[in-house]
Amino acid sequence: MNIQQLRYVVAIARSGTFREAASSLFVSQPSLSVSIKDLEEELGFKIFTRTATGAVLTKRGRLFMEKAQKLVTNFESFENQYSQLIGRDRDFSLASQHYDFLPDLILQFAKAYPEYNQFRIFESTTIQILDEVVEGYSELGLIYLNEQNRPSLLAKMEQEGLEYIELATFQTHIYLRQAHPLAEKSLLTIDDLANLPTVRFTQEKDEYLYYFEHLVDRRSSSAIFNVTDRATLTGILEQTDAYATGSGFVPPSSGQIIALPLADDSVNHLVYVKRSEMALSPCADKFVETMKTYFEQAGKGRKA
Repeated sequence: MNIQQLRYVVAIARSGTFREAASSLFVSQPSLSVSIKDLEEELGFKIFTRTATGAVLTKRGRLFMEKAQKLVTNFESFENQYSQLIGRDRDFSLASQHYDFLPDLILQFAKAYPEYNQFRIFESTTIQILDEVVEGYSELGLIYLNEQNRPSLLAKMEQEGLEYIELATFQTHIYLRQAHPLAEKSLLTIDDLANLPTVRFTQEKDEYLYYFEHLVDRRSSSAIFNVTDRATLTGILEQTDAYATGSGFVPPSSGQIIALPLADDSVNHLVYVKRSEMALSPCADKFVETMKTYFEQAGKGRKA
């Protein structure tokens, strides 16, 4: 028994056929069949019942597959964490919060480097972003650091063997619909936001206070909407007087949403996170270059 055979079992169970599993694993169907047959002989029971339409797990096969899946997941996490990016010269994975500029940034990268055509974007909570990088599923993680979350995040990164590199600093901006009562102002204050509803991206419940990226105190809000995706947040902003906070890096395609600066003394930092002492793939290096250029130009646009 070996890890490759366990991967085969998981792939067949997921796809339901030997043919589709072989295709997804880039092996021949006869080789796959022989490997499963050898494994079944070693185990002394059938893992799959072959039918005219595919392959169905037996009762004992299902229990075996569930344990095999855990082993494969753990092995792949271990392999990703300690591999030297072998075979990753054409693909790239980024973990990030749900930032408004992300689609625009990715499109700029895709246009500049069409040779890198395997791209994975994982948008999630701050803690999951760090875990993605730690486990090697994503080479880079994109997050905000502010006065509130910095101590906890730096401690977490040091513990997990991560380091961060600053991309840009920014003043807190308030996101509103174009027809919002505050939209005519050029600069907002905390008092302007009192008793308005607010919308924000949720974090893990147990880690909410330690890793949040919300840039203003929400205790005076009339209502708080906690959401998990950008489309829902945008929809609430477009249809209510709610506001959200962010960097103010709003692409031209932002539609009905505007970003106004908030008058406060805080300085926020946009950073990317990587594994310490781990060289980046060529694709990741190019993406870092693209990010630096993007935010440098965005900063000049604000000053113009």
